[in-house]
Amino acid sequence: MAQIIGQESRAVGINSAMSPVIDVSRDPRWGRTYETFGEDPYLISQMGIKYIRGMQSQGVACIAKHFLGYAETQGGLNVAATRMNDRELYEVFATPFEAADKEAHVSGMMASYSEIDGMPVGTNKKIARELLRDTMGFEGMLTSDGAAVWKIYDYFKLTNTYEEAGLLAKKGGLDTEIPVGNAFRALPDFVRAGRLEEALLDESVRRILTIKFEYGLFENPYVDEEKAAISMGNAEKQALSGEIAQKSITLLKNEGQILPLKPGMKVAVIGPHADSLRYPVSGYTYPAYIEMLDASRKGSSQVTFQGIIDEEKKARDEEKKNKKPAGGFATMFDMFSEDMINGLEDMNQVLRSLESRSLRQVLEDRFEVNYAQGCALTDPCEDGFEEAVEAARNSDVAVVALGGNCGWVNVTGGEGKDRCRLDLPGVQQRLLEAVAGTGKPVVLVLYGPGCFAASWADSHVPAIVQAWLPGPYAGKAVANVLDGTVNPGGKLPISIPRSVGQIPVYYNHKVGSGYTSGRDEASTAIFTGGYVDEDNTPLYYFGHGLSYTSFELKDFTADNRVSTDGVIHASCVVENTGSREGDEVVQLYFHFKDAHVTRPNKQLAGFARVHLEAGQKARVSFELNTAQLGYYNEDMEFAVEPGRLDLMFAVSARKSEDIEEVRLVGEKVLVAGKRAYTCGVEVARLW
Repeated sequence: MAQIIGQESRAVGINSAMSPVIDVSRDPRWGRTYETFGEDPYLISQMGIKYIRGMQSQGVACIAKHFLGYAETQGGLNVAATRMNDRELYEVFATPFEAADKEAHVSGMMASYSEIDGMPVGTNKKIARELLRDTMGFEGMLTSDGAAVWKIYDYFKLTNTYEEAGLLAKKGGLDTEIPVGNAFRALPDFVRAGRLEEALLDESVRRILTIKFEYGLFENPYVDEEKAAISMGNAEKQALSGEIAQKSITLLKNEGQILPLKPGMKVAVIGPHADSLRYPVSGYTYPAYIEMLDASRKGSSQVTFQGIIDEEKKARDEEKKNKKPAGGFATMFDMFSEDMINGLEDMNQVLRSLESRSLRQVLEDRFEVNYAQGCALTDPCEDGFEEAVEAARNSDVAVVALGGNCGWVNVTGGEGKDRCRLDLPGVQQRLLEAVAGTGKPVVLVLYGPGCFAASWADSHVPAIVQAWLPGPYAGKAVANVLDGTVNPGGKLPISIPRSVGQIPVYYNHKVGSGYTSGRDEASTAIFTGGYVDEDNTPLYYFGHGLSYTSFELKDFTADNRVSTDGVIHASCVVENTGSREGDEVVQLYFHFKDAHVTRPNKQLAGFARVHLEAGQKARVSFELNTAQLGYYNEDMEFAVEPGRLDLMFAVSARKSEDIEEVRLVGEKVLVAGKRAYTCGVEVARLW
């Protein structure tokens, strides 16, 4: 995927991408959670490493973001304060960034908007210099987020002028300002005034020029226009997009084996997502941009695309002040003619040109379908309920396609679009209850940029599919899972709470601090027994995902004694014990028991997605470098220490299939800045 994105970007002259997002996201209220790889630093590290390698192999420099702790804000609100200690900053949130540097040689990083300990990251020397440069050893570029320097002045109120905000940012550690560097333009004036060392400019210039030289931008600055068009999408790329979507879909529940749908069934297809092409497509895409541009052109107050809107506001303020056109972002939204905008407003038509088809359209090719929208995405109107109920009554099964949408205008999630509830939007929950009230079996398909605390559905609906935002080929991808053309194998990269009040409910919480008191056992201590009005465990655990076949883990092995600077060898056999082919994700977790500081009850150490035919089995072997096990001890030394370590084999964070104890022996080993980030894994099929 990343290689294709890189190849197409480079073909049209894009040589740097503000991507990937490798934030550790543990609060699903945050509207940008969908942009991340989830809540686990190891999983995120692996996805980030592969993404960066793919992009940069095509000549596009990656800027990993957002350094640091951007997703861990108060109230789940974008750009709110981040309350975090030094242990978590490095042990958890910096891990994917350090991995991106050490294993993928990422060219740049983007500083988070947020403030930590009273200072925005861009001005925070402790984070942007000491942690990033001294501890982690990163030598690449650190850029601001969009209009982040302006925010130092206008949002956080730390300086009297915008230009002084640039001075603070440069001293703090930022190398460049985006999208328009009007504050950094004044930096030479501060040098001449003796307020800024020229060497601080030199360090940034050196970092930026190094990237440009490495990517050949001086030798080959222009694109081959004739080749640009033929470098874009084709049938092979579209097929890969559909395959990726299919592999991401996660089966959460399948009571009574209602799925896959049986041939000859009459299927009711209901809900705002059932016949939409736009809703399954995420923000930061062409359709979302056109919507944002058009809404801003019309003066909509709903547009909250933070960096660009800040730049537009700043530029218009300057225009009023100086009584002359400001240019830049102030006029960006006025550059499109009426004819151009009118031709782009129908996003369904644009998506149809990419051969997109809705879930309803695809299912109509395969089943007798009774369709009813039922309700709109967020509108409170229930006038369509009667038609939806009638469609369900006249069918054998009801597929109810619900959830949210993503972008910047009329959406339920995205940048600056956070939630304080995790309920289904609008009247969708009441629609679901009305359809379920017919007594016909219901398959709930959940879409959207975030998860939903679907406790009612879990209790009343026999089958639930988590589709997320499958993209332009969502209709076919979801239909293939529903009718069994594809056996779902996706796993949850986050923990889904029962209610918003459980947040945070991430799986790798500290011992004694979360929904377990020990490793896997539910807390039974009299004063830490959980909530009085809700179960304290997640609705669905990190790593959870069902299949149309069954799997068994067995024959576990692990070294029982390893040096603190050695490698732990562990393995298990996974067998497909069902009647059809399928994928299982074998997960290896660990817990260090002899630290003098509280440690996570379990941490993901490695994983392998294994495809097996019916009756087939394979041995999955892990090589876990002990440098991956480091933590800050009681003396704030980041080290691997001798002691007892539990290794756990599992198919989700809920329950371990087996626990093997390993004793680490030898001297304490300091590993700050030189951790291991990837657990080696080999899959050997035994039949």
